[in-house]
Amino acid sequence: MAYNKAREEKKWRLWKEAEEKQLRSLGVSEKDIEKLRVHDWAIFNSDRRYYQRMQEIKYKQYNA
Repeated sequence: MAYNKAREEKKWRLWKEAEEKQLRSLGVSEKDIEKLRVHDWAIFNSDRRYYQRMQEIKYKQYNA
Protein backbone atom coordinates (compact mmCIF):
# COMPACT_ATOMS: atom_id res chain seq x y z
CA MET A 1 0.00 0.00 0.00
CA ALA A 2 1.30 3.46 -0.91
CA TYR A 3 2.26 5.98 1.73
CA ASN A 4 -0.50 8.56 2.07
CA LYS A 5 0.99 11.78 3.47
CA ALA A 6 -2.36 13.50 3.99
CA ARG A 7 -3.77 10.60 6.01
CA GLU A 8 -0.61 10.26 8.09
CA GLU A 9 -0.43 14.00 8.72
CA LYS A 10 -4.06 14.02 9.89
CA LYS A 11 -3.32 11.16 12.32
CA TRP A 12 -0.22 13.02 13.55
CA ARG A 13 -2.16 16.27 14.11
CA LEU A 14 -4.90 14.49 16.07
CA TRP A 15 -2.30 12.74 18.22
CA LYS A 16 -0.38 16.00 18.73
CA GLU A 17 -3.48 17.97 19.74
CA ALA A 18 -4.35 15.34 22.35
CA GLU A 19 -0.78 15.32 23.65
CA GLU A 20 -0.66 19.11 23.89
CA LYS A 21 -3.99 19.18 25.72
CA GLN A 22 -2.59 16.75 28.27
CA LEU A 23 0.65 18.73 28.62
CA ARG A 24 -1.30 21.95 29.23
CA SER A 25 -3.37 20.24 31.92
CA LEU A 26 -0.11 19.20 33.60
CA GLY A 27 1.13 22.79 33.61
CA VAL A 28 3.82 22.58 30.91
CA SER A 29 4.71 26.00 29.50
CA GLU A 30 3.65 26.99 25.98
CA LYS A 31 7.31 27.56 25.09
CA ASP A 32 8.16 23.96 25.97
CA ILE A 33 5.10 22.65 24.12
CA GLU A 34 6.17 24.58 21.01
CA LYS A 35 9.72 23.15 21.24
CA LEU A 36 8.26 19.67 21.45
CA ARG A 37 5.95 20.34 18.49
CA VAL A 38 8.87 21.50 16.32
CA HIS A 39 10.88 18.43 17.32
CA ASP A 40 8.01 16.01 16.69
CA TRP A 41 7.26 17.65 13.32
CA ALA A 42 10.89 17.13 12.27
CA ILE A 43 10.60 13.45 13.21
CA PHE A 44 7.33 13.17 11.28
CA ASN A 45 8.99 14.62 8.18
CA SER A 46 11.96 12.32 8.54
CA ASP A 47 9.67 9.30 8.77
CA ARG A 48 7.64 10.57 5.81
CA ARG A 49 10.75 10.79 3.62
CA TYR A 50 11.79 7.29 4.66
CA TYR A 51 8.42 5.68 3.93
CA GLN A 52 8.00 7.50 0.61
CA ARG A 53 11.44 6.35 -0.53
CA MET A 54 10.75 2.80 0.56
CA GLN A 55 7.65 2.84 -1.65
CA GLU A 56 9.74 4.12 -4.58
CA ILE A 57 12.29 1.36 -4.06
CA LYS A 58 9.60 -1.32 -3.90
CA TYR A 59 8.00 0.07 -7.07
CA LYS A 60 11.33 0.00 -8.92
CA GLN A 61 12.08 -3.53 -7.75
CA TYR A 62 8.75 -4.88 -8.98
CA ASN A 63 8.89 -3.05 -12.29
CA ALA A 64 12.52 -3.77 -13.16
